[in-house]
Order: sequence, then C-alpha cells, then structure tokens
Amino acid sequence: MWGTQLTSAIKLAAQARGYSKAAKDFEDKGQFVKARELYLKSSKLYNEASSINTDRTERNTQRDIAQHLFSKAQSLKSNSPNSTKVETENHNFNDQQDEESISKSDFVLKEIPKIGFDDIGGLNDVKEDIRKAMIYPFTHKELYQHYGQKAGEGILLYGPPGCGKTLMAKAAAKECDAEFINVKTSNIVSKWVGSSEKNIKQIFETARKSKKAIIFFDEIDSIAGKRSDSKDYSKRMVNELLAQMDGVEQIDSDILVLAATNEPWNIDPALRRPGRFSKLLFIPEPDHDARLAIFNIYLESRPIDPHLCLDELAANTEGYSGADISSICKEAADIPLNEALKGGLIRNIELRDFTTVILRRSPSIKSWYIGAQRSIKNSGEESIFKDILERVA
Repeated sequence: MWGTQLTSAIKLAAQARGYSKAAKDFEDKGQFVKARELYLKSSKLYNEASSINTDRTERNTQRDIAQHLFSKAQSLKSNSPNSTKVETENHNFNDQQDEESISKSDFVLKEIPKIGFDDIGGLNDVKEDIRKAMIYPFTHKELYQHYGQKAGEGILLYGPPGCGKTLMAKAAAKECDAEFINVKTSNIVSKWVGSSEKNIKQIFETARKSKKAIIFFDEIDSIAGKRSDSKDYSKRMVNELLAQMDGVEQIDSDILVLAATNEPWNIDPALRRPGRFSKLLFIPEPDHDARLAIFNIYLESRPIDPHLCLDELAANTEGYSGADISSICKEAADIPLNEALKGGLIRNIELRDFTTVILRRSPSIKSWYIGAQRSIKNSGEESIFKDILERVA
C-alpha cells in the first residue's frame, strides 16, 4: 500500500514540475494570468503529492514547494500592464476556479497522529502535565463537568529548538483520539489586507467541523507578537486570534488549542492570560531515557556494531537536543560510508565513530539558553520563565 502511495506521489510531483516549468516560461514572456493559473495547478498537485507521500522528509519538502508556488501565484494576482485584456478574459473563470480549489485550508494538515506518549522516551513529568492540561478534559469530560471544569483553554509549549515540542503535541492528540490540525504559521501571513485574519478564522472553522480536534500553531511568535511592538497588520492577526480563542472557551468544548515557540516572552501578554494560553509548559532538552529512545529511532535502519552500547551514547550526550542526536547519527554513519567510497572495507558504525562526532560537536541549545536568559531578564518575567533561568544558572 505504501509503495503504491509513494508511486502516486512521485507521479503527481512530476506533473507539478511540468506545470511549474510552463508557468515560469509564461511569466518570462509577460503572460502573467496564464502563468498564475499554472502556478496554482502546480501548487495543488504538490500539495496532493505531500498528502499521500509516505516519506516524511519528502512530504514536508513538497508542502513547502506547494506553499512557495501558491505565494508566487498570489504575487501575480494583480495583472501586469503586459497582460492583455483578452488573456484576462480567457482565463478569468478557470483562474478563479483554481484559486478556490487551492485555498489556504489545503495547507492545514488534518490528521490523527500515529505516535503516542509510549513512543516518546522519558520526560514523564512533562507528559503528566500535558495529560492534566489537555487529555483528561477530553477523556474524563463528565468528571470535569461535575466539578465545573472544562476543556477549551490553550496550552503554550515552549523551550529550546529541536527538543520535540511538535512531537509532544502530536502525541497528545493521539492520546485523546483527536484530529490534529497542524498549522504552519508562515502559511497564514498574506500581503493582502484582511487575508491573514481570514486564514486564522478558517483554521478554527475547519476544527469545528471535526468531532474532536487539536489545533497546533508552530512558531506562534511569528503571528502573535506583542501588539505594542507590531505593525497594524500584525495587530489585526493577534486580535483575530484572541477573538477565535475566546470563542473556543465559550462554545467549543471539543477543541483544544496548542502552540509552540522558542521565544514565549515575545508572545502578546493578552494571549497568555487565563482562558487563552492559560497553561505554559516547558519542554526541555531530552533526558537520558528520551535520548536513548531517540538513538534507537535513528539507528534502527542503520548497520551498527552489535556490541555498541546505546545507553553509553545516551549518557555521553547530556544537554543535546533531539535534532542534535539525529545529526550525530547521520555524521557517525558518514564515517564508514566515506571509507567504503574510497575503497575501504564495508563495516558497521562503531562507538569510535560516535565518539569522533560527539567530541567535535557541542550541544546546539547552549547559545539558546544564554540568549533566553538575557531576554527573560529584559522582559521582567523571571517568575514566569523560572524553568529556563534555573537551567541556565
């Protein structure tokens, strides 16, 4: 089944590349309406390919390309003086049709995740905090109603980059059997007046059509910065987000809103009050058990020395992020690979390969902690983000 899906995705991507190339040719010739029509077709096909692609990396790449081509088409929305009236009339209907079929909702990934808390090693305190804040209000709704408590408040996950905030959010959706609406905040922002707010509204409308849903905004600081420091269009986005979250609190007991950020102190304070993102959860770098689980995941399909002790690798990578460990596994595999490419014997990945890589690679999140400490002190919110300050001290 997966092989068939991958083949279909490859075919769709090939079609999309053809449309994209033709669109570029029309754009170069000044035929902007036709170019826009083909960019939209290409974007739609890339988006369809990403929805069935079983390769996660390729799927994300195709979604990014789809968004890029959609934005390219949007930039051609105003007809250039070089576009003829006849061209505009000939393609107006088809162009409108394609734009409606490639609306922003196509870039909201709606799914029920397959990974749960049991698939994530360690961080048991964080998991229990998430259960209390998110999962139990769904799974024990009657009990919560009995005590006058309700779901609907937002949860803001924060911490250093590459430490699994998105993974935790997906696992939470799996635990409470909810659809997971994964929103790329970069897809929300539009240069057209009012479109960004409309996109935010559309996301919540999509969630309301689900029986049970979790909306997840990654890198939410890019659309929810402090209004006192923002331009008018950014303020309008924050206001729309506030309005939608207030609506969730009042009427939508089966929608939870999650967000993740590396810079929570930059989020507008109104979004961090009770009833909106009223719960802030710190997602730290992985502990020993989590690092062990990450090594198991990234080495599962690689040829490793049968005597290699993964527990030792986990012990030697304290302070490293999940993204760091992924890179360590890749770079360690590169060493015997390069030897083989130069005519050496094909061998398994050994402890010495990992040791070489770890010795030359420092944890990437050290600099983040230093910058975070400085920003927190400047914001005057030391009591709110003491988890970070305690780790930096």
